[in-house]
Amino acid sequence: MVLEVPFNEDIYKKQTNLILGLYWNKILKKHKNNLIISIVFFLLGVFAIYGKGNVGYVFVIISIYGFLEFYKINTAYQKSKKEFQKIVSDEIKGQIESNQNSIWEFNDTYFRYKDYKLDVKINWTAFKSYAIIEDNLFLNLNVGNQSSYIIAKEEIGNDSFQEVLN
Repeated sequence: MVLEVPFNEDIYKKQTNLILGLYWNKILKKHKNNLIISIVFFLLGVFAIYGKGNVGYVFVIISIYGFLEFYKINTAYQKSKKEFQKIVSDEIKGQIESNQNSIWEFNDTYFRYKDYKLDVKINWTAFKSYAIIEDNLFLNLNVGNQSSYIIAKEEIGNDSFQEVLN
């Protein structure tokens, strides 16, 4: 099965935002929970210090460490998000300037993807898994944490999407 898929900027932005969210949401949620715990520890520490308890200083120190960790992760997220958006913006510009359709070939023995700067043919054994998230098919390679090819049902239509899944 061979599909020619025209570039759609809106779909591409949705997919890249989905990727960013999939990577960062778990990390941010964990550190948000740690921030809440740090706030509780800080308040307990302040009350203990106010009540003349020396253990309050330990709670305050632990909470300051939690605040610093939250700040560090949040700063890394903001920096990563900014860099990621720059890469996405550059890719959108390249796709629009090239004005070429991408080629998605699903063969019994290999998968092929071709766009304006890339033409790869990959044996199916190189893929570790696939996932369907928000009507997007993720073909996950055995390389790296986030190496995927993504195609949306919206790009190719419901019938072709079902055929690809089969």
